[in-house]
Amino acid sequence: MRIAYILTMFPCRSETFAAGEIQNLRKLGFDITVFAAAGQKPHYSSSPDSAIKYRPPFFSMRSFFSVVYLLFRHPLGNIKLIRLLLKLILLNPQEAKVVAANIHTIAFFAGVTDKKSISHIHAYFLNWPCCIAMALAAVTGRTFSIAAHARDLFVERGEIKLKALHARFIVTCTQYGMDYLKRRLPESLHNKLHLNYHGVDMNRPSTFDYLKKTENSDGHRLAAVGRLVPKKGFDYLIKAFSFVRLSFPDCVLSIAGDGPEYGKLSTLVCKMNLETSVKFLGWLDHDSTMQLIRSSAILVAPSIIAADGDRDGIPNVIIEAFVNGTPVVAGRLPAINEAIEHCQNGLLVDSCDEMELAEAIENLLSDKDLRSQLSQKAYETAVNSFDAAKNAGCLAELFMKIN
Repeated sequence: MRIAYILTMFPCRSETFAAGEIQNLRKLGFDITVFAAAGQKPHYSSSPDSAIKYRPPFFSMRSFFSVVYLLFRHPLGNIKLIRLLLKLILLNPQEAKVVAANIHTIAFFAGVTDKKSISHIHAYFLNWPCCIAMALAAVTGRTFSIAAHARDLFVERGEIKLKALHARFIVTCTQYGMDYLKRRLPESLHNKLHLNYHGVDMNRPSTFDYLKKTENSDGHRLAAVGRLVPKKGFDYLIKAFSFVRLSFPDCVLSIAGDGPEYGKLSTLVCKMNLETSVKFLGWLDHDSTMQLIRSSAILVAPSIIAADGDRDGIPNVIIEAFVNGTPVVAGRLPAINEAIEHCQNGLLVDSCDEMELAEAIENLLSDKDLRSQLSQKAYETAVNSFDAAKNAGCLAELFMKIN
Protein backbone atom coordinates (compact mmCIF):
# COMPACT_ATOMS: atom_id res chain seq x y z
CA MET A 1 0.00 0.00 0.00
CA ARG A 2 1.32 3.45 -0.94
CA ILE A 3 0.74 6.16 1.63
CA ALA A 4 1.72 9.82 1.88
CA TYR A 5 2.48 11.19 5.35
CA ILE A 6 1.95 14.97 5.55
CA LEU A 7 3.98 16.74 8.22
CA THR A 8 5.03 20.32 8.71
CA MET A 9 8.74 19.47 8.70
CA PHE A 10 10.65 16.22 8.31
CA PRO A 11 12.75 15.06 9.94
CA CYS A 12 11.83 17.02 13.07
CA ARG A 13 13.95 16.67 16.20
CA SER A 14 10.99 16.94 18.54
CA GLU A 15 8.93 14.40 16.57
CA THR A 16 11.19 11.36 16.44
CA PHE A 17 8.14 9.20 17.13
CA ALA A 18 6.87 10.06 13.64
CA ALA A 19 10.11 8.91 12.01
CA GLY A 20 10.04 5.72 14.08
CA GLU A 21 6.44 5.02 13.07
CA ILE A 22 7.25 5.47 9.39
CA GLN A 23 10.27 3.22 9.68
CA ASN A 24 8.24 0.45 11.30
CA LEU A 25 5.49 0.71 8.69
CA ARG A 26 8.06 0.43 5.93
CA LYS A 27 9.34 -2.76 7.55
CA LEU A 28 5.79 -4.08 7.25
CA GLY A 29 5.85 -3.44 3.51
CA PHE A 30 4.18 -0.04 3.24
CA ASP A 31 5.55 2.33 0.60
CA ILE A 32 5.56 5.69 2.38
CA THR A 33 6.33 9.09 0.88
CA VAL A 34 6.71 12.01 3.25
CA PHE A 35 5.29 15.41 2.26
CA ALA A 36 7.05 18.21 4.17
CA ALA A 37 4.48 21.00 3.95
CA ALA A 38 6.69 23.77 5.35
CA GLY A 39 8.99 23.31 2.38
CA GLN A 40 12.41 23.79 3.92
CA LYS A 41 14.83 20.99 4.68
CA PRO A 42 15.99 21.09 8.31
CA HIS A 43 19.60 22.29 8.65
CA TYR A 44 20.44 19.26 10.80
CA SER A 45 19.32 16.79 8.12
CA SER A 46 22.28 15.88 5.93
CA SER A 47 21.38 12.68 4.09
CA PRO A 48 19.18 13.07 0.96
CA ASP A 49 15.99 11.00 0.90
CA SER A 50 14.03 10.69 -2.32
CA ALA A 51 10.99 9.60 -0.31
CA ILE A 52 10.74 13.09 1.24
CA LYS A 53 9.05 15.71 -0.94
CA TYR A 54 9.51 19.32 0.13
CA ARG A 55 6.94 21.86 -0.99
CA PRO A 56 8.49 24.32 -3.49
CA PRO A 57 8.58 28.09 -2.81
CA PHE A 58 5.46 30.01 -3.76
CA PHE A 59 7.27 32.06 -6.42
CA SER A 60 8.93 29.26 -8.36
CA MET A 61 8.52 27.51 -11.69
CA ARG A 62 7.73 24.23 -9.93
CA SER A 63 4.83 25.86 -8.12
CA PHE A 64 3.58 27.47 -11.34
CA PHE A 65 3.65 24.23 -13.32
CA SER A 66 2.13 22.34 -10.38
CA VAL A 67 -0.87 24.69 -10.32
CA VAL A 68 -1.26 24.38 -14.11
CA TYR A 69 -1.14 20.59 -13.73
CA LEU A 70 -3.80 20.69 -11.03
CA LEU A 71 -6.13 22.84 -13.14
CA PHE A 72 -5.98 20.55 -16.17
CA ARG A 73 -5.51 17.14 -14.54
CA HIS A 74 -8.20 17.44 -11.85
CA PRO A 75 -11.04 19.66 -13.14
CA LEU A 76 -13.71 17.91 -11.02
CA GLY A 77 -11.34 17.85 -8.07
CA ASN A 78 -10.97 21.62 -8.33
CA ILE A 79 -14.73 21.97 -7.95
CA LYS A 80 -14.58 19.83 -4.79
CA LEU A 81 -11.71 21.95 -3.52
CA ILE A 82 -13.75 25.13 -4.04
CA ARG A 83 -16.68 23.56 -2.15
CA LEU A 84 -14.33 22.69 0.71
CA LEU A 85 -13.00 26.24 0.77
CA LEU A 86 -16.53 27.67 0.92
CA LYS A 87 -17.36 25.39 3.87
CA LEU A 88 -14.22 26.46 5.68
CA ILE A 89 -14.96 30.14 5.04
CA LEU A 90 -18.27 29.68 6.86
CA LEU A 91 -16.96 27.42 9.63
CA ASN A 92 -13.37 28.51 10.20
CA PRO A 93 -12.07 31.41 8.10
CA GLN A 94 -8.56 31.04 9.45
CA GLU A 95 -8.28 27.48 8.14
CA ALA A 96 -9.81 28.61 4.84
CA LYS A 97 -6.88 31.04 4.59
CA VAL A 98 -4.45 28.18 5.26
CA VAL A 99 -5.86 26.19 2.35
CA ALA A 100 -6.06 29.18 0.00
CA ALA A 101 -2.49 30.23 0.79
CA ASN A 102 -1.26 26.72 0.08
CA ILE A 103 -2.82 26.04 -3.30
CA HIS A 104 0.70 25.64 -4.72
CA THR A 105 1.49 23.16 -1.92
CA ILE A 106 -1.65 21.15 -2.64
CA ALA A 107 -0.95 21.27 -6.37
CA PHE A 108 2.64 20.07 -5.99
CA PHE A 109 1.65 17.22 -3.68
CA ALA A 110 -1.20 16.28 -6.03
CA GLY A 111 1.33 15.83 -8.84
CA VAL A 112 3.51 13.59 -6.65
CA THR A 113 0.44 11.66 -5.48
CA ASP A 114 -0.55 10.92 -9.07
CA LYS A 115 2.97 10.14 -10.25
CA LYS A 116 3.65 7.70 -7.40
CA SER A 117 0.12 6.21 -7.43
CA ILE A 118 -0.35 7.00 -3.75
CA SER A 119 -3.71 5.69 -2.57
CA HIS A 120 -4.03 7.21 0.90
CA ILE A 121 -2.94 10.37 2.74
CA HIS A 122 -2.16 10.45 6.46
CA ALA A 123 -2.11 13.87 8.11
CA TYR A 124 0.34 14.04 10.96
CA PHE A 125 -1.37 16.52 13.26
CA LEU A 126 -4.87 17.89 13.44
CA ASN A 127 -3.91 21.49 12.66
CA TRP A 128 -2.64 22.82 9.33
CA PRO A 129 -1.13 19.56 7.98
CA CYS A 130 -4.66 18.17 8.28
CA CYS A 131 -6.04 21.13 6.30
CA ILE A 132 -3.56 20.37 3.51
CA ALA A 133 -4.39 16.64 3.62
CA MET A 134 -8.14 17.26 3.54
CA ALA A 135 -7.77 19.56 0.53
CA LEU A 136 -5.38 17.17 -1.23
CA ALA A 137 -7.78 14.28 -0.68
CA ALA A 138 -10.66 16.34 -2.05
CA VAL A 139 -8.86 17.39 -5.21
CA THR A 140 -7.29 14.01 -6.03
CA GLY A 141 -10.11 11.73 -4.87
CA ARG A 142 -7.88 9.90 -2.38
CA THR A 143 -8.81 8.89 1.15
CA PHE A 144 -7.15 10.47 4.15
CA SER A 145 -6.75 9.92 7.89
CA ILE A 146 -5.48 11.97 10.82
CA ALA A 147 -3.07 11.52 13.72
CA ALA A 148 -3.90 13.86 16.63
CA HIS A 149 -1.39 14.40 19.40
CA ALA A 150 -0.97 17.29 21.83
CA ARG A 151 -0.86 20.98 20.90
CA ASP A 152 -2.62 20.30 17.60
CA LEU A 153 -5.44 18.65 19.54
CA PHE A 154 -5.75 20.81 22.65
CA VAL A 155 -4.93 24.23 21.17
CA GLU A 156 -4.92 24.24 17.35
CA ARG A 157 -7.56 21.63 16.49
CA GLY A 158 -9.54 23.92 14.18
CA GLU A 159 -12.78 22.70 12.61
CA ILE A 160 -12.56 19.14 13.92
CA LYS A 161 -16.11 18.07 13.03
CA LEU A 162 -15.55 18.76 9.32
CA LYS A 163 -12.15 17.04 9.46
CA ALA A 164 -13.55 13.98 11.22
CA LEU A 165 -16.49 13.83 8.82
CA HIS A 166 -14.19 13.59 5.78
CA ALA A 167 -11.43 11.44 7.33
CA ARG A 168 -11.53 7.65 7.26
CA PHE A 169 -10.21 7.51 10.81
CA ILE A 170 -8.44 9.54 13.51
CA VAL A 171 -5.79 8.04 15.77
CA THR A 172 -4.73 9.63 19.02
CA CYS A 173 -1.69 8.65 21.07
CA THR A 174 -3.49 8.78 24.43
CA GLN A 175 -6.84 7.71 25.84
CA TYR A 176 -7.11 11.23 27.24
CA GLY A 177 -6.92 12.55 23.69
CA MET A 178 -9.60 10.07 22.62
CA ASP A 179 -11.94 11.21 25.38
CA TYR A 180 -11.21 14.85 24.55
CA LEU A 181 -12.25 14.28 20.93
CA LYS A 182 -15.37 12.36 21.94
CA ARG A 183 -16.55 15.36 23.94
CA ARG A 184 -16.19 17.57 20.86
CA LEU A 185 -17.57 15.30 18.18
CA PRO A 186 -21.07 13.90 17.69
CA GLU A 187 -21.51 10.28 18.72
CA SER A 188 -22.01 9.28 15.08
CA LEU A 189 -18.31 9.98 14.46
CA HIS A 190 -16.92 8.20 17.52
CA ASN A 191 -16.42 4.99 15.54
CA LYS A 192 -13.69 6.78 13.58
CA LEU A 193 -11.58 7.35 16.71
CA HIS A 194 -8.81 4.88 17.59
CA LEU A 195 -6.15 4.76 20.29
CA ASN A 196 -2.64 4.11 19.05
CA TYR A 197 0.18 4.69 21.53
CA HIS A 198 3.60 5.71 20.37
CA GLY A 199 6.48 3.61 21.60
CA VAL A 200 10.16 2.84 21.46
CA ASP A 201 12.24 0.19 19.76
CA MET A 202 12.27 -2.73 22.18
CA ASN A 203 14.81 -4.57 20.04
CA ARG A 204 17.60 -2.10 20.63
CA PRO A 205 20.54 -3.60 22.52
CA SER A 206 21.16 -2.76 26.16
CA THR A 207 17.67 -1.78 27.23
CA PHE A 208 16.94 -3.62 30.46
CA ASP A 209 20.67 -4.13 31.10
CA TYR A 210 20.67 -0.56 32.34
CA LEU A 211 18.55 -1.45 35.32
CA LYS A 212 21.76 -1.79 37.34
CA LYS A 213 21.43 1.90 37.98
CA THR A 214 23.16 2.00 41.34
CA GLU A 215 26.42 1.05 39.67
CA ASN A 216 25.96 2.89 36.37
CA SER A 217 24.28 6.18 37.25
CA ASP A 218 26.34 9.32 37.59
CA GLY A 219 26.01 10.12 41.30
CA HIS A 220 22.93 12.22 41.93
CA ARG A 221 22.47 13.59 38.42
CA LEU A 222 18.96 14.47 37.34
CA ALA A 223 18.05 14.57 33.65
CA ALA A 224 15.28 16.53 31.93
CA VAL A 225 14.69 16.31 28.19
CA GLY A 226 12.38 18.29 25.95
CA ARG A 227 11.76 21.56 24.13
CA LEU A 228 12.19 24.63 26.28
CA VAL A 229 8.54 25.64 26.20
CA PRO A 230 6.11 26.44 29.04
CA LYS A 231 4.24 23.10 29.03
CA LYS A 232 7.42 21.23 29.99
CA GLY A 233 7.44 22.91 33.43
CA PHE A 234 11.21 23.33 33.53
CA ASP A 235 10.91 26.59 35.49
CA TYR A 236 9.21 24.68 38.31
CA LEU A 237 11.88 22.00 38.11
CA ILE A 238 14.65 24.58 38.55
CA LYS A 239 12.89 26.04 41.59
CA ALA A 240 12.39 22.55 43.05
CA PHE A 241 16.00 21.71 42.35
CA SER A 242 17.13 24.57 44.58
CA PHE A 243 15.50 22.71 47.49
CA VAL A 244 16.97 19.36 46.43
CA ARG A 245 20.44 20.89 46.56
CA LEU A 246 20.01 21.61 50.26
CA SER A 247 19.86 17.86 50.97
CA PHE A 248 22.09 16.72 48.09
CA PRO A 249 24.78 19.38 47.54
CA ASP A 250 26.51 17.28 44.86
CA CYS A 251 23.33 16.91 42.79
CA VAL A 252 23.47 18.16 39.19
CA LEU A 253 20.55 18.89 36.86
CA SER A 254 21.17 18.41 33.13
CA ILE A 255 18.53 19.82 30.77
CA ALA A 256 18.68 18.65 27.14
CA GLY A 257 16.72 20.65 24.61
CA ASP A 258 16.33 24.08 23.06
CA GLY A 259 13.47 26.46 22.52
CA PRO A 260 12.05 29.93 23.19
CA GLU A 261 12.18 29.62 26.99
CA TYR A 262 15.97 29.33 27.14
CA GLY A 263 16.53 32.98 28.08
CA LYS A 264 13.91 32.91 30.82
CA LEU A 265 15.20 29.63 32.26
CA SER A 266 18.86 30.63 32.20
CA THR A 267 17.97 33.90 33.94
CA LEU A 268 16.12 31.92 36.61
CA VAL A 269 19.17 29.70 37.12
CA CYS A 270 21.37 32.74 37.65
CA LYS A 271 18.84 34.36 39.97
CA MET A 272 18.86 31.24 42.17
CA ASN A 273 22.67 30.92 42.09
CA LEU A 274 22.55 27.51 40.44
CA GLU A 275 24.95 28.19 37.55
CA THR A 276 27.42 25.51 38.65
CA SER A 277 24.83 22.78 39.11
CA VAL A 278 22.27 23.32 36.31
CA LYS A 279 23.60 22.52 32.84
CA PHE A 280 21.80 23.42 29.61
CA LEU A 281 23.06 20.89 27.08
CA GLY A 282 21.17 22.16 24.05
CA TRP A 283 19.54 19.71 21.68
CA LEU A 284 21.14 16.25 21.72
CA ASP A 285 20.86 13.58 19.06
CA HIS A 286 19.08 10.36 19.98
CA ASP A 287 22.17 8.39 20.99
CA SER A 288 23.45 11.22 23.19
CA THR A 289 20.03 11.60 24.79
CA MET A 290 19.93 7.89 25.60
CA GLN A 291 23.39 8.12 27.12
CA LEU A 292 22.24 11.02 29.29
CA ILE A 293 19.16 9.12 30.46
CA ARG A 294 21.08 5.92 31.19
CA SER A 295 23.74 7.69 33.19
CA SER A 296 21.30 9.72 35.32
CA ALA A 297 19.81 8.72 38.62
CA ILE A 298 16.35 10.09 37.75
CA LEU A 299 14.54 11.44 34.71
CA VAL A 300 12.27 14.35 35.64
CA ALA A 301 9.39 15.25 33.29
CA PRO A 302 7.55 18.03 35.17
CA SER A 303 4.88 18.63 32.55
CA ILE A 304 2.10 21.15 33.21
CA ILE A 305 -0.89 22.60 31.37
CA ALA A 306 0.36 25.89 29.91
CA ALA A 307 -1.62 29.12 30.03
CA ASP A 308 -2.76 28.69 26.41
CA GLY A 309 -4.01 25.14 27.10
CA ASP A 310 -1.00 23.40 25.55
CA ARG A 311 -0.01 20.18 27.31
CA ASP A 312 1.89 16.97 26.78
CA GLY A 313 0.45 13.64 25.80
CA ILE A 314 2.86 10.94 26.92
CA PRO A 315 6.35 12.31 26.25
CA ASN A 316 8.41 9.66 24.48
CA VAL A 317 11.33 10.43 26.77
CA ILE A 318 9.37 8.85 29.64
CA ILE A 319 9.11 5.56 27.74
CA GLU A 320 12.79 5.82 26.79
CA ALA A 321 13.59 6.07 30.49
CA PHE A 322 11.37 3.06 31.17
CA VAL A 323 13.38 0.84 28.83
CA ASN A 324 16.72 2.14 30.04
CA GLY A 325 16.12 1.56 33.73
CA THR A 326 16.00 5.19 34.83
CA PRO A 327 13.21 5.90 37.35
CA VAL A 328 10.85 8.75 36.44
CA VAL A 329 9.27 11.62 38.33
CA ALA A 330 6.59 13.25 36.17
CA GLY A 331 3.79 15.77 36.23
CA ARG A 332 0.38 14.44 37.23
CA LEU A 333 -1.42 15.01 33.93
CA PRO A 334 -4.25 12.80 32.62
CA ALA A 335 -2.31 11.46 29.63
CA ILE A 336 0.88 10.83 31.61
CA ASN A 337 -1.25 8.92 34.13
CA GLU A 338 -1.84 6.36 31.37
CA ALA A 339 1.85 5.45 31.41
CA ILE A 340 2.76 6.03 35.06
CA GLU A 341 0.99 4.52 38.04
CA HIS A 342 2.09 6.41 41.12
CA CYS A 343 4.51 4.49 43.34
CA GLN A 344 4.27 1.47 41.03
CA ASN A 345 6.37 2.34 37.97
CA GLY A 346 7.16 5.99 38.67
CA LEU A 347 6.23 8.96 40.83
CA LEU A 348 3.57 11.53 39.93
CA VAL A 349 3.49 15.03 41.37
CA ASP A 350 1.82 18.37 40.93
CA SER A 351 4.68 19.98 39.04
CA CYS A 352 3.47 23.46 39.93
CA ASP A 353 4.15 22.61 43.60
CA GLU A 354 7.93 22.97 43.83
CA MET A 355 8.04 21.45 47.32
CA GLU A 356 6.12 18.32 46.27
CA LEU A 357 8.36 17.94 43.22
CA ALA A 358 11.50 18.38 45.33
CA GLU A 359 10.28 15.89 47.92
CA ALA A 360 9.61 13.21 45.28
CA ILE A 361 13.10 13.67 43.82
CA GLU A 362 14.71 13.52 47.25
CA ASN A 363 12.78 10.36 48.17
CA LEU A 364 14.03 8.61 45.05
CA LEU A 365 17.61 9.77 45.50
CA SER A 366 17.53 8.44 49.07
CA ASP A 367 15.93 5.06 48.37
CA LYS A 368 17.90 2.64 46.22
CA ASP A 369 15.29 -0.12 46.62
CA LEU A 370 12.47 2.16 45.47
CA ARG A 371 14.44 3.15 42.38
CA SER A 372 14.99 -0.50 41.53
CA GLN A 373 11.32 -1.40 42.11
CA LEU A 374 10.02 1.44 39.95
CA SER A 375 12.48 0.64 37.16
CA GLN A 376 11.44 -3.02 37.05
CA LYS A 377 7.74 -2.20 36.80
CA ALA A 378 8.38 0.59 34.31
CA TYR A 379 10.16 -1.77 31.94
CA GLU A 380 7.22 -4.17 32.09
CA THR A 381 4.88 -1.28 31.24
CA ALA A 382 6.98 -0.39 28.20
CA VAL A 383 6.98 -3.98 26.94
CA ASN A 384 3.23 -4.39 27.39
CA SER A 385 1.98 -1.06 26.04
CA PHE A 386 4.72 0.91 24.29
CA ASP A 387 6.44 -1.44 21.87
CA ALA A 388 6.79 0.74 18.75
CA ALA A 389 6.76 -2.19 16.32
CA LYS A 390 3.64 -3.70 17.88
CA ASN A 391 1.80 -0.37 17.90
CA ALA A 392 2.78 0.31 14.28
CA GLY A 393 1.23 -3.05 13.44
CA CYS A 394 -2.07 -1.88 14.92
CA LEU A 395 -1.91 1.27 12.79
CA ALA A 396 -1.10 -0.86 9.74
CA GLU A 397 -4.34 -2.79 10.30
CA LEU A 398 -6.31 0.49 10.14
CA PHE A 399 -4.65 1.40 6.86
CA MET A 400 -5.36 -2.02 5.40
CA LYS A 401 -9.07 -1.73 6.20
CA ILE A 402 -9.43 1.29 3.92
CA ASN A 403 -11.29 0.33 0.77
